[in-house]
Amino acid sequence: MKSKEKAVAKALNKVYPNIGELTPTEQHCHYDFDCKHYIIEVKCRLKRYDPWIIEKAKVDWNIDIAKKLGKDFLYLTEIKKDAYIWNISKMLQDEYDFQWTTKNLPQNTEFSNRRWTKKPIGYLYEKDATFVQL
Repeated sequence: MKSKEKAVAKALNKVYPNIGELTPTEQHCHYDFDCKHYIIEVKCRLKRYDPWIIEKAKVDWNIDIAKKLGKDFLYLTEIKKDAYIWNISKMLQDEYDFQWTTKNLPQNTEFSNRRWTKKPIGYLYEKDATFVQL
């Protein structure tokens, strides 16, 4: 877990103290934090996008895990202490149109591996997120 994601979790706890303690997950888990009602994936970015993208595999894995745990899956994108939070579980229940498509993208999000691969992705618009200043 990177220090940036930990700082986001700490700031999120200050903004939403009733969310409960955010516990970091193990290194190779499909999400970053977990608490009483949520599993949370945190993405810290240097550049702002709208729409943001989410990998279909990430949605499928985390929705399955969240259902088994009786929790909701939150996806949080942070840029310069601005956070956009989407409740993916609720969006799926409400039949949100993720506009699923396949794009040729870097194999990992850190862009250190310059290999490209086709990935099924969906789009998350800022207007559909909860905005939080951390």
